[in-house]
Amino acid sequence: MRPRAILQGVLFGLGRKLPPGAVRAINLARGIDAPRLVELPPGKRPVVVAPHPDDELIGCGGTIVKHSAAGHPIHVVMATSGERSASFVGSDSGSARAQREGEALAGLSEVGVEADRVTFLRLREGELEGADMGPMARVLGALSPDLLYVPSPGDGHADHAATSRLVAACLTRLPTVRHVALYEVMTPVYPTVVVDISEQVGPKLAGLQRYESALASVDFVHTSRGLAAYRSVHCMHGRGHAEAFTLLRPGDFALLARQEPAPRP
Repeated sequence: MRPRAILQGVLFGLGRKLPPGAVRAINLARGIDAPRLVELPPGKRPVVVAPHPDDELIGCGGTIVKHSAAGHPIHVVMATSGERSASFVGSDSGSARAQREGEALAGLSEVGVEADRVTFLRLREGELEGADMGPMARVLGALSPDLLYVPSPGDGHADHAATSRLVAACLTRLPTVRHVALYEVMTPVYPTVVVDISEQVGPKLAGLQRYESALASVDFVHTSRGLAAYRSVHCMHGRGHAEAFTLLRPGDFALLARQEPAPRP
């Protein structure tokens, strides 16, 4: 083996052992804008806003586990109840709603969120664009979050993008919010931070397994495992699993939500 190749191999091996901050500095020097590895986004009163039951676990299920383990009273707010999922075609909307909400409570119990910390707004699925922000604002205001997890306003699913804009419209009534973390569901985000969920991916996937109605049409366990594995490319040398977020101040989030065009119908 050539000396240069040997040296490169040694340096690469050492690089894999560097702390995340040093790795980020080296990447930036090489022209790679990698996100920061954080234990958790900043906040001790987090609230996750999900357009449909299952989005919360796909986007940040492992991070929810870490908040729960840290003793943070994490709450989840479901904009809709997902009763229009493909597997419910032809079903009574009331029974479909009851099933999906039951699946949500079972899934969230796997990641440490009890039923009394889950709120179902029961807004009309597929009609969230321009919906009255009152119910969302009242619930979030009562919870006084300092950190919000929401889908990206650039997500390709119309309900996801509309939910993001709905939350952005509520911000003037939410003075306690200090940070907003955009999570990814149908469309990847441009990550600024990643959370190592290698030890939490098991409960995340176990929770998703409870969503039988959603899994009947899409294997979200498979896709979520794959996305979390891919996100370990950031600061983790492609080992384990991670969740990625765009971490923003409330004002920047509101500006982004106003600029992002609505997905085409």
